[in-house]
Amino acid sequence: MYKLHAKIPMQPPGCMAKMLLTMKLTALLMIVFTIQVSASAFAQKITLKEKNTPLGEVFNKISKQTGYDFLYTTSLLRAAKPVNIDVKNTELNVVLKAVFADQPFDFSIEDKSVVVTPKAKQVAPAGSYNMRALIEIKGTVVDAASGQPISGAIVLIKGSTQGVRTAPNGFFVLNNVDENGAIIISAAGYTYKELPVAKNMGTIALEIATKNLKEVEVTVNTGYQRIKPEQSTGAVAQISTKAYESRVSTNFLDGLVNRLPGLMINNSVSFTSTTPGATGSNSRSLFNIRGISTMSANQTPLIVVDGYPTELSLNMIDPNEIKSVTILSDAAAATIYGVRASNGVIVIERKQALVGKPRFELRLTSNITPKENYNRYRYADDASAIVTDYERSINTGSVNATTWPLLSTIGSSAIVPHTPVYYLLAQAAAKVITPEQFASSYAALQQYDNKNEYSKLLLRSAVTQTYTLSTSGGNERALYYIKANYTRNRLSPRNNDDNNWLLSARTTLKLSPKLTLDLTTDYAELRNNSAPVPGLESLSPFEALRDVNGNPLYSTRVSQVNPYLNNSLMGKGLQDILYYPLVDVEQISDKVKTVNNKITANFNYNIGKGFGLLFGGIYENSNTDTRHYASEFSSEAREYVAQYVTVNTDGTLNYNIPKGGYLRQEADNFFSYTARASLSYNKKIASDHSFNAILGGELRNVVSKSNLASYFGYSDETLLQQPVNYVGITDGSIRGTFLTSSPLANRYNSLFGQQYNEDRYLSGFSNIVYSYRDMYSLSGSIRIDQSNLFGTNPKYKYKPLWSIGARWNVEKERFMQQLDWVNQLTFRASYGFNGNVAKLSLPQVIAGYTLTPYTTPRSTALELLSYANSSLRWEQTKNINFGMDYRIFTHIDGTINYYIKKSTDLLGNSLIDPTIGISPSIINNASINNRGIELRLNADWIARKNFNWNTGFVIARNTSKVVDVYQRVAYNPQTLNSLGYVKGYPVGAMFSYRDAGLSSAGFPLITNGKGKVYEVDNSSNNTPQGLMLTSLLSNDTSGVTRYAGSSIPTINAGLSNRFDIGRFYVFAMVNYYGGFKVRVPVPDPSVLRPLAGSGNYWKNPGDENHTDIPNLATYNSGNPSFVYRYSDKYVVNGDYITLGDLTLSYSLDNQPFVKNIGFTHFEVKLQGSNLWTKGFNKYNYSAAAGSFQKSYITPTYYLTIFTNF
Repeated sequence: MYKLHAKIPMQPPGCMAKMLLTMKLTALLMIVFTIQVSASAFAQKITLKEKNTPLGEVFNKISKQTGYDFLYTTSLLRAAKPVNIDVKNTELNVVLKAVFADQPFDFSIEDKSVVVTPKAKQVAPAGSYNMRALIEIKGTVVDAASGQPISGAIVLIKGSTQGVRTAPNGFFVLNNVDENGAIIISAAGYTYKELPVAKNMGTIALEIATKNLKEVEVTVNTGYQRIKPEQSTGAVAQISTKAYESRVSTNFLDGLVNRLPGLMINNSVSFTSTTPGATGSNSRSLFNIRGISTMSANQTPLIVVDGYPTELSLNMIDPNEIKSVTILSDAAAATIYGVRASNGVIVIERKQALVGKPRFELRLTSNITPKENYNRYRYADDASAIVTDYERSINTGSVNATTWPLLSTIGSSAIVPHTPVYYLLAQAAAKVITPEQFASSYAALQQYDNKNEYSKLLLRSAVTQTYTLSTSGGNERALYYIKANYTRNRLSPRNNDDNNWLLSARTTLKLSPKLTLDLTTDYAELRNNSAPVPGLESLSPFEALRDVNGNPLYSTRVSQVNPYLNNSLMGKGLQDILYYPLVDVEQISDKVKTVNNKITANFNYNIGKGFGLLFGGIYENSNTDTRHYASEFSSEAREYVAQYVTVNTDGTLNYNIPKGGYLRQEADNFFSYTARASLSYNKKIASDHSFNAILGGELRNVVSKSNLASYFGYSDETLLQQPVNYVGITDGSIRGTFLTSSPLANRYNSLFGQQYNEDRYLSGFSNIVYSYRDMYSLSGSIRIDQSNLFGTNPKYKYKPLWSIGARWNVEKERFMQQLDWVNQLTFRASYGFNGNVAKLSLPQVIAGYTLTPYTTPRSTALELLSYANSSLRWEQTKNINFGMDYRIFTHIDGTINYYIKKSTDLLGNSLIDPTIGISPSIINNASINNRGIELRLNADWIARKNFNWNTGFVIARNTSKVVDVYQRVAYNPQTLNSLGYVKGYPVGAMFSYRDAGLSSAGFPLITNGKGKVYEVDNSSNNTPQGLMLTSLLSNDTSGVTRYAGSSIPTINAGLSNRFDIGRFYVFAMVNYYGGFKVRVPVPDPSVLRPLAGSGNYWKNPGDENHTDIPNLATYNSGNPSFVYRYSDKYVVNGDYITLGDLTLSYSLDNQPFVKNIGFTHFEVKLQGSNLWTKGFNKYNYSAAAGSFQKSYITPTYYLTIFTNF
């Protein structure tokens, strides 16, 4: 039989020095190790003492001592003779010659494989060989079923050791071949083939060895150990290199969207919630495994890279070097990660080196995303007319003849900025302008729309360019893999871009026959530059960005004062403090530089008899420097100055914040280390019993610290700052004369501060898998985590997390042998507990420095942030999973999982003893349940020589329920929707008012669903509060609020199809998200960029019969406006589908110019992403568009060139 093992097949000046230094150090380290071991690279020592031992067993023993694979067939060994050998510390080549001395076989060594072939028959008298013609032969080796090229296949001249390996495209060339001879072609996992020699061997198809060959040794990588798939009891899903690289990815997560069951990645839908103890809500995109299981801790999966969890940014992961991605979803698979596994685990294995000569890979990718076309948005064509009419309507009654002079009066209440409509009304009321001038200016405002000017001056097409070069090689004693990646990303907003550099070096050193060292170093430098480009919807549509001469114009909406008061201030000697969008985009900049370093080392020692030791660890370091600079010409710097200007007794101005620029710098430093030691046991006892076990411990430390400082009167040219009286402007004893200014203490924490955090963990873990005849498997896992983040209560301190699992491979039962079409049928079940760590509560008393507003001037004080919670513990999730794996008709396989997750001891608000000083407080008292089903299908519908059709389908459904949480809020949509967690409802529940149309006065009507209708106007009684909406959740009686559905997709699905036709392949990915609701924006004439139809609002009695848009008075008051915006009329089905990717690839391997250049592989890919979307609602709104205002999805187009040489 074959014994087969899976094998792993110009910089900017600013960072050049660091990168070169890193590369030099890495190269030097690898060269030193390589030199030390290369002298004995081919001199491995073997000890054997065998008597009448079958040849196959001898092969196994040599393989264990050397790591070499033996390639042979079962039929070949039938002619083998027993082996008698006694050697000690003898070189491999000598041992092999002795083993094959009396055998009817030849052998050859290719990389780390020993190829066994029949001995050549004598076909001619001695000496006649030299008389025969020697020719060059060439051909291509492919998979007989799929027609895909086989890389690394061995092509040998029969009866000799001369041969080659095929290139990635399956092509080979062999020189000096006897024209009357024969060649033998073999590859791991295929039956070998012997063919007569011909100059053009053509396409050679190898059959997959399914019956008479040993299976390729594929394993499930959990990060801690490798488990055979047929022994794994957990819910595990994997994606291979080929599947992952079917599409072009410039971001690691993009390649996983809807490719693995249970994994939800959606950047178009956000989950809004209020963290316990926080005062406001926050939103985040969806990145979860099997739903959301926490309220305050991290909700994203744990990321494991090359065996260790990483604390660094996902930008450190280059999608071009992904070998495989595995997700661990249930307790049996993920419990070994303890208190970090409740959200699931994603295990990433990166590409490693291959034995042989240096191999180079070059990948060039460029993509472009067109800038937004606002003419295709759902905006009203007459947006300016709608906005001006609205502002004229609401301001006409409040403007009189005295308004105009007050606008320029320092200290008056009219200093707040308004719009040009308001100023025109004030001028007309004061008779500063004539009615004709008013009409002319008003008409000019109504006719101008700035969206095209905005797009031209502030936006551009986004372009990303990525360059990746890698090299790998080595011998059986020393392997190396080095990769460099540079990405330049020009973002769509003007003056916004980022540049990323990634360097990685990996080496495997065989220090002795039993000891190996795996060493990895990673370096990343990420630079982001940004400028404050305002959103289109923050500007009035009739406001131009520049005048006819090209000079920048101010925006009245965003400026802090009106332009007439600004003129008065300038008359007093102050600077112009109006906001000019085109000025600030040049004068304000944010620069972020992040440098990440990571070193991973593992010493693996093979004790023997199945035992192994691992001593290893990882060190990560990240330094981020953030620099915000607003020059003296920016509105931001000038506003700081103007707010604190006072007048001296002699009439001169005192600049308490000096003139000049404003600089804010923050330095964030993070480092962590993990040290791990483990003892493993992996052995098959007799022929029936298999054990795979691990026992170990970990020590982990995570430290983060930051320092924030601000400087006023600063110049980037002189690098100097001016002194500031921080005490006076901070405690409130100094206040500005001209403008209303609050003490700087109100924003002190955004200007100055220091932080230090340290998390320490000590853990012990064990996992064991027992298998009987590879038919029945049992697994058990346990982990205990100790941390300074947990309390001292012994009831919880030593509580372990554990899991058990079972697996039954039904297809190996005797009664299944007659069902030839069933290749695999497996049932799995698991039960156990995972954990999560939240940091909103701590076992110690935590207090912070603050300035109390209860004294004048303000004085320093300590603010109690957390009381000592001795019972603080990790959040716990109970997992139950039932699964089935199957393969039928050889080419169709799939997985089905059903799970239940019950998360308890979640951190949430709760009433406690008020004498402690904090109530409510955050303790372990909340709980959430999740349950769902996942299905995966993979099918090779057609598998022929030049045509292959593969389909992948993934679908998952998750439902959740908040079982217990303390809440004390008003029962209405405004408050409930921001919570995210409402008892008795799903996570992300959406609530709405029951719409009942408009009243005869044009105000919104709502109903309680029982026939009672309420008109919500501006009176004191007809308000949401007056309708009993302030009642608590437990005793709401109004009935006007109803549950509308989940705001989070409960179903996600992906359908991929790949067609391989000759040298082409086409890949298409369709994504679906469903089972949720979305709230669309209402037609609103009061916003700066109204939707189409917003002008059709209620104007006269009777209009309520043909419009749903309330009267203008509705928008001038919060109560009726809230009811309108949160009406269930504007809650629609959120289901949508997208054509996520369409990829076309063509291989030019046999083209003459490719061979002449020296490339062994040359591939070109074209791809379009986000090409089409369809929303299943009356608006055809799809969240994939990014905004309801968009009626289309913005595509991205890719061009990739991939070569090997």
